[in-house]
Amino acid sequence: MNLELKDKVVLVTGSSSGIGYEIAKVFLNQGCKVIINGKNKTNLTRAYASLNNNSLTFFRADVTKFNQSKILINNIVKKFGFIDIVVCNVGSGKPQTNIPIEKEWKRMFDLNLFASINIIENSLPYITRKTGSIICISSICGLEVISGAPIAYSSSKAALNMYVKSLSRVIGDKGIRINAVAPGNILFPGSEWEKKLIKNPSKIKNILKNNVSLQKFGETQDVSNLVLWLSSHYAKFITGSIYVSDGGQIKC
Repeated sequence: MNLELKDKVVLVTGSSSGIGYEIAKVFLNQGCKVIINGKNKTNLTRAYASLNNNSLTFFRADVTKFNQSKILINNIVKKFGFIDIVVCNVGSGKPQTNIPIEKEWKRMFDLNLFASINIIENSLPYITRKTGSIICISSICGLEVISGAPIAYSSSKAALNMYVKSLSRVIGDKGIRINAVAPGNILFPGSEWEKKLIKNPSKIKNILKNNVSLQKFGETQDVSNLVLWLSSHYAKFITGSIYVSDGGQIKC
């Protein structure tokens, strides 16, 4: 299928590994000019070398910081002049129990809400009109109460979903679309689900059997292919929507 994305300038934050890495890879396969991002230089350079593509660029930045996000966007604009597609992938539901609760809430919102807001607000002046697209990686935890999910994480993802819906009304007249993908349980090397599966496989299999209609984990490709489609002309009349990819877990 021709998605007509060749030579599009694409930024994928949090793309050193996992879902973000796979998203970067599928855009490269479409002939896009892709910028990967992360805050760890070693992981970022390793991902850059692994993807091994002349259309790939990387910039290190902690996008939970507004000023670093601004510098990142300025560097991209200096190199390319504009941005066609922004994918905000930074986020984490892994709790830290050894810090005060108010710091944990701030940390969760920095990772799962402001990491997206910082990039989007800084990039909006440079996103191409009429065809520009923004995709945020959310979570089903922001749509429904999921047993075991940290409350701060669920709340931050719910806030991200509302931000996506609200911003779509503000930027729609510019022809820029914004949507979110809300994954369920995605298994990939180094993920928390992989660690849990190794530690107690029978427990995890029971969780999937009792809670997920398809009774299996999702793969990074299940998310990346959906992001790719939402960024293409096939989704040109879709904005302000939250797309679920969870194997039939949530009820709403």
